[in-house]
Amino acid sequence: MPTQYNPPQTSPTKQYVKTNVINTVIPVFHPTHTTTVNKHFITYKHNFPNTRSVVAECYTQSQRFICGVPQPPCFSKRMLRY
Repeated sequence: MPTQYNPPQTSPTKQYVKTNVINTVIPVFHPTHTTTVNKHFITYKHNFPNTRSVVAECYTQSQRFICGVPQPPCFSKRMLRY
């Protein structure tokens, strides 16, 4: 006899989940800025140099006095007569 075929039977569909993992790299930038401040302090130190001088003044009288040991007081030349 020839082969006989019945109508097909279908079993319930089995559900499968196939997960594909795709790695994506997203660069994220966090910019910063650094300002360098160079502070130069100038200090003025005031100096007041002072110089000094001494003047020794010597005055001569127009009259000349002769002082001797025997005579403690001084005598003017006018007082002595030569």
